[in-house]
Amino acid sequence: MNLCDAQTDERGCPVCGAASRPLLSLPAQPIYQHPVPVDAIVPKPHVVDLCWVACLDCAHAWQPKFDHALLETIYRSHYYTPAPDGIAEQFRNDFIAALTKFGLLTKRRHVLLEIGASNGDVLAELKRRTGAMYAYAFEPNSENAEVARRRGLDVRECFFDENSARDRLESAELIYARHVIEHVFQLDDFFAGLNAVATPSADLVLETPSLDHHAHRDSFDPFHVEHLHVFSLRSLAALSSVHGWRLIQSELTPAGNLIAAFKRIVSIPEIGRSEPPAPILEGMQQAVERYRRHMLNILAGRQFVFWGAGSAGIRLASTIGRIPDYWTDGNPNKFGRKFVGLNGQIVSPEYAFEEAKYRCFGAPVLVITSSFVREILPRVRRMGWADEVYDLTGKSL
Repeated sequence: MNLCDAQTDERGCPVCGAASRPLLSLPAQPIYQHPVPVDAIVPKPHVVDLCWVACLDCAHAWQPKFDHALLETIYRSHYYTPAPDGIAEQFRNDFIAALTKFGLLTKRRHVLLEIGASNGDVLAELKRRTGAMYAYAFEPNSENAEVARRRGLDVRECFFDENSARDRLESAELIYARHVIEHVFQLDDFFAGLNAVATPSADLVLETPSLDHHAHRDSFDPFHVEHLHVFSLRSLAALSSVHGWRLIQSELTPAGNLIAAFKRIVSIPEIGRSEPPAPILEGMQQAVERYRRHMLNILAGRQFVFWGAGSAGIRLASTIGRIPDYWTDGNPNKFGRKFVGLNGQIVSPEYAFEEAKYRCFGAPVLVITSSFVREILPRVRRMGWADEVYDLTGKSL
């Protein structure tokens, strides 16, 4: 049974207020998407039934029900593991390339602000490129905030909202948030914070998984417990316009991330200004079952390695009902960690490959569950893996 069949959101779409319809349900999904220290004690539950609905007008997708307190705990304590420099840089490079294409790095900036700075690598780079005198960030995760501070950045270890934004040092001329807005509990509060901290001529850049991209490819990759929203270009433009920001230009990355640039609206919007088209969202539920059968067919009767000890890998394992024989990652900070509720530890690629080849009578399979395939595949080949390799979509590489 579709968990969302009987659910809509009586409050209306959080973007435009229109009515909703059921979109996608995923039973028994992992709550904790990232590995934790092997001795970490995380109380149950460890899985949750998830449901998304979609707006009939602006094609926005969102979770009508979520656990606010639980998600705050995850973001502070059980979130992304910082990676050493040079690891998992594809998204970072795509973002900087988009800003360059938008012409946002050509003029000198005095103050930069990043919301959700992770380890601070992008903010440090943009500060260097723009010659900014001051760069600061909001980052609620203590582990990431500490890494960012070691780069010499001013980091506020709290969630960004109107209250925290008003306790600022400087108004910012360039503000950006990468993979943040899909996690935001109160969108009105988030934009109130932006409006409080932005100069009148500020540029705003938002990066988020593209619903248009994933719906077109029958992909449910952005749909997990931490993503309260999945934005189409149409819904992101509509939301920003309501709060005084006009979409200027946008870019879709190869990994399916939407990067959109906005300027503050200083006059009445032009009459008849065109809106982005809405994506076609029908058939996503059926696509999940097709994907599950496809992946089980690939892995049937074989040992397999997952490269990518993060959200995509743990959700794939839950969806197909099989845990990999070996879990590895390019980030050595994850070695020796584990996923909540699962036995076994994350091991180095060298150990995983050697064990898979030694213990398997037939040819083993490697599945790259990370989005950073362009970085990972050359390394896999250099390490001598000659057996089959698939990406997260089930495509042979």
